[in-house]
Order: sequence, then C-alpha cells, then structure tokens
Amino acid sequence: MSNSIDNEYFCDGLTEEIINALAKIKDLAVTSRTSSFHFKNKNITAREVREKLKVATFIEGSVRSSINKMRITVQMIDTVDDFHFWSETFDRKPEDVFEIQDDISLFIAEKLREHVGHLEIEDKLVEPIDVPTDVYREYLKGRYYIMKLDYKNTIKGIKILQNLIKRAPNFSNPYLDINQAYVYMGTMGLLPAFEAYEKAQPYLLKALELDPNSSRSQLNLAWIECWQNWNLKKAYEHANKALDIQQADDIYLTISNFLTVEGKLEAARNYLDKALQLDPYAAINHHYKGFLYYLQEDYTTAIPFLKKALVLDPMLPFPPIYIGICLLMSGKPNEALSYFGSLEGVSVKDLTKLGGETMCYAKLNEMEKCHDGLEELETYLTTTQVDKALTFLILVNALLGNNKKVVELVTQAYDNRLPLILLLNPSPILKPIKNHKSVKEILLKAIPDNLNYKQNKKYKQALLDTNEIEKYSKELEQIMADYKLYLNPDLALKDLASYLELPANYVSQLLNMGFQKNFSELVNSYRITEFKQRILLEENKGLTIMAVAYDSGFNSKTVFNTFFKKIEGMTPNAFIKSTLKN
Repeated sequence: MSNSIDNEYFCDGLTEEIINALAKIKDLAVTSRTSSFHFKNKNITAREVREKLKVATFIEGSVRSSINKMRITVQMIDTVDDFHFWSETFDRKPEDVFEIQDDISLFIAEKLREHVGHLEIEDKLVEPIDVPTDVYREYLKGRYYIMKLDYKNTIKGIKILQNLIKRAPNFSNPYLDINQAYVYMGTMGLLPAFEAYEKAQPYLLKALELDPNSSRSQLNLAWIECWQNWNLKKAYEHANKALDIQQADDIYLTISNFLTVEGKLEAARNYLDKALQLDPYAAINHHYKGFLYYLQEDYTTAIPFLKKALVLDPMLPFPPIYIGICLLMSGKPNEALSYFGSLEGVSVKDLTKLGGETMCYAKLNEMEKCHDGLEELETYLTTTQVDKALTFLILVNALLGNNKKVVELVTQAYDNRLPLILLLNPSPILKPIKNHKSVKEILLKAIPDNLNYKQNKKYKQALLDTNEIEKYSKELEQIMADYKLYLNPDLALKDLASYLELPANYVSQLLNMGFQKNFSELVNSYRITEFKQRILLEENKGLTIMAVAYDSGFNSKTVFNTFFKKIEGMTPNAFIKSTLKN
C-alpha cells in the first residue's frame, strides 16, 4: 500500500516466504505462489476464492512501509461463510525482516491450528539469513523481475543478482535464482537448452556448496540428473527429498515429468493433478495436463487444457505446438494448417509456425511445400535453435515414413545430448519407429535402466505365470512402500496398473494369486496398518479416530470400521484401549 516499486517487491517477497513457511507444515495444503498472486490487487469475494482455488481458508494482508517503520496487517477469512476469524497488525522496523516473516508465519499457523484442527508446528518456520537488510531487499528486487517469467525481465533480474553476489558471495539464494532463471529459459525455449544449462550450472554448484539441503537445491539437482545427466534414479531421489522438505506444485510437476519420460502416463497424471490442486492458476500445469492427454492420444480432451494454459500465459511457447499437432493427429490437417498459419509473436521465433506447417504438408501429401519446409528447418541446425529444428525434423520425417532419416536425426540429437531424446519414447507420432533397432539402442543408451525402452511388451493370453507373479508382487510391495499410493482415497486398480506397466486384468490376477486379496482388500489392509501407526503418535492425540482414518486413506466410516474389524478382529476403539493397556 505504498507508492514505491521497492515496497512492491518487498511485499511480494514477504508473501512468498510466508507461503513457503506454511507449506512446510505437514498435513496443511497451501496454494502455491502463482495461484495466490493471481488475485493480487483484485476485488474478489471469499466465495470466488473458494470456488477458484478450492480452499477453505485464505489469508489476506497488506504492507505499508516508510524509511523507519513498517505496518503489516493480516487477517484470516473462512471462505464458506465469508467470516473473518481474526485480524492482526504488526508494527516493525524494516531491518527486522526475517523476524517479521517468522512471527507472521507462526502466528498464522497457530491461528489455523486453533480453528481447523491439530497441526504439528516447529518452533521456527523461517530461518534468518545472515545478510544485511539492504542486501536481502536487493535480492527480493532481483527475484521480483525473474518471477515475471519473460526474457527481458528475467535478464534484468539476473543482472541485479549477479551484482549482488559481488557484495554477498556467501548468500546462497541469488545463486539458486540465477540457476533457476537460466534453466527456465532453456526449458521454455527462450534460450537454447544446452547454452542455458551450461550458464546455469556454476551457479547451482555454488548454491549447493553453500546450502545443499534446501528443497530448491534438491529440486534443481533433480532437473540436472534427468535432463542433463539422463540419470532417472538419482533424479527421483532428489525430487523425493525436495518433496519431504516441502509440498510444492513444481516438485509434483517435476516428478510427473520423470514418469512421462518412463512412459508411465497414468502415474504422471496423478502427480500432475496434485500440482494443479496446489497451483490451479499456473499455466505450465494446465499445459502439461494437455500434453499428457496428447501423449495418450486423447486429442479432443487435450486441447482445452492447452488453450487454458495460453489464457493464463499467452507467451508460453509450448501449447501452440501441441494444439496444432492435436488437430493434425485427430484427422483435421487443414484446420491444423490454418491454426499454425495464424500464429504470431513468440511462436514464429521458436519455429512453431514453420515446423507445424511442414508437418501439415507431410500429412496432406503436399510434397513440394513439405520439402521446402524441411530445407528451411535444416538451415537452423547450426544455429541456437537446433533443439526445435531437430524436434520438428524428426516428427516430419516420421510422418513421411522416412525411417532412415529419423534414425540419423535421433542419433544427431543423442550426440548433442539434447533433452528432446528423453521424450521420444512416449511420442504418439513416433510409434511406428520406436521399436526400430537403432532407435531402441539410442533410447537404451540414454536411460539404460528404463525397461520401457528395452522391450515392446506383448501380453500372452494366459496372463501371468508363477515366476511373474512373484516378480511383480515384490515390485508392487516396493511401489507401495516408496509412493504410499494407498493414502490416495481415490486410488483405483488402473492406477496400480500404470505404476506396474501391466494391463488391469493382469494386476487383478496378480492381487488374487500373489496376495490372496482383491484390490479393495489389499489397499485397505495397507490403510489399516497406516492407521494403527498414526493413531499412537503423540501428534495425533487431539484428533478423532475418523480424522486419523481419513488421513490414512479411507473416505468412508463404514468401510473403515468394516475392514478394521475384519482384519484386526476388533473395533478401532477396542484396539486403542488394548494397545494403551499394553
């Protein structure tokens, strides 16, 4: 509520820190930055917030700042009844910035606990940073520009942070933000991927040296292990560490990316849905949901998600590519050609228009125009746009059935360590050539431990034999231990099938023969075990039995009581009394 832009980026930074602090509290779902900031400076009702963000409670506040004094007002509002639980004013000196962040975060957390139920809250939610206030304010200024997510402002933010590093070389945050900025530009096509990752790496290495255990450090390591080092095992390890530290939409999106690389598209969608729940106004989340439907060849369902992404961020470079390809692959080549031809702005610069039109000419059998397009795309192979040029060249030649040329281009992409290699396996356009010997060898070299690349699974009529049942039973037990799928109350048999990469019929047989249980019995037995562990925890003593049951994955009181008595031979109340006596 001050006129200076300096106070705007300080207010944004304060808000983001409070969001991150509250997101660290287990069992508390907190809407992420993008969706929270979507409502900044907008006149909106509590009902609209509830409907758009699917939240029960929201925090609203403002900052007034002068040279010597800062006044922050905070209030908590129930979205169902539009009821103000409380309102509080904090008067502080501007130099007490870290104390302010922690005080407000703890105050909000305590008030939430009073009104919505038990939460386990640490003594501190925001750790103070050992830098002067003016350095921290300058950092927030650089981050303010980077988070605008366009090329011009991102470069401006990077320069601010690079100058700041000279003043505070041991402050880890600027290094992480510069790394994130370059990786984002490489991923979004604002810079060539190789160049962007190369510029990003020294900043990440320095950040890891200074602060290796933050969620952002772990998330950046996960990206590097996947897209640069092509090591999915390590990528998952770092992403899961990040998720343990903080439940954030970009971490769920990242794990969804990795599952997509493996071809586990249903599992990828489960993680993506969690990202969308936490950040429903993030354009990239809507784009990725559309992209997953595209990979599953559900083109009609994909297009609305891709269009929604462009409404939220018209400069996002990916959705136009897949809107056009979805039209093309759903039997509408002329409509696709018209769509690609109408693109302007960023889509022209990143070869989407040229590449898309050339794909349409291939599908329409207009060979002269297609040949001209291929020749023009090839001129970009020695430029900074080699990534996009190769992608379109591979797709066009696959549509033409030029398998030899596709192999040559895939080899070129592999030799240049281009990230596009990792997304060849699930591409519907490349289905006819995916099992070509040379292509399969390249995919295996890129990710040698990925079974998806090793074989084209053909299931026999007789379903699973004894050895396969033993093998997949162990695999399912490990998946349940690693991912705790049973905590999802909407878990279905098809979800288990997607993780095991087996048809649902096979998984049904596996459960019956490997575990002597049907799907419902198996999943609810895991939930009962989880409940028995949770109900005895000190942190859950203030919760009702059903609150713990719901936290353990149940969504029905009747189902919970029925299965508990069936498995344990007693009611939940009797179990608790019996355990406490012992």
